[in-house]
Amino acid sequence: MNHPAPQPNPEEIFNLAALSALDAQDDNEQQQVEEDLAEALVQEIAGFEDAVSAISYSVPIMPMSPDLKDRLFQRITPATSFQASELYALMSTPIDELIEWSKSMDWQAVPNSDEFSYAIYETHELHREFALFVKSDQPGLFPRHHHASGEEILVLAGDVVVDDHVYQRGDHIISAADTIHQPATRTGCLLFCIASMDNQFVT
Repeated sequence: MNHPAPQPNPEEIFNLAALSALDAQDDNEQQQVEEDLAEALVQEIAGFEDAVSAISYSVPIMPMSPDLKDRLFQRITPATSFQASELYALMSTPIDELIEWSKSMDWQAVPNSDEFSYAIYETHELHREFALFVKSDQPGLFPRHHHASGEEILVLAGDVVVDDHVYQRGDHIISAADTIHQPATRTGCLLFCIASMDNQFVT
């Protein structure tokens, strides 16, 4: 004698309907629900789907802050200012042309250094950056310093040693913000740099 399959009680129907409405079952379980309980669950599922779709409308509408855009760009700018600065485009200038520029610059001694001097080519007040030349006519150690933002160096002549790696003409040296280093030169060098105006020498 064949006996009819046991029917789920109302609580089971309620639970299965909720899981189905939330799409919280795998494909096999969902198919089983649809096949065995289609008639019993159709109204329950519809009710839960309506409830789920209404959740997003139950939260009070909050007006957008009038200064949201300004605050967003203030947060983005510090992370992107280095590459956004117009000074960065100067790095594509031919090396021989940069060397010619350096010959007409007003050079000053680098603080805390007997070997290095520098000359500022251009400043960008908005991004607190400047493009400058740095040179040494002899072997030497550049003062140890902290980068307030990203820094890029293009070697125009000579050599620069950073973290035991030797860089020569045409090489780029990129340092991340909030890092400290102390470059050196073995033979002397001429460099073109884009750096933060807020960099600081450290002991």
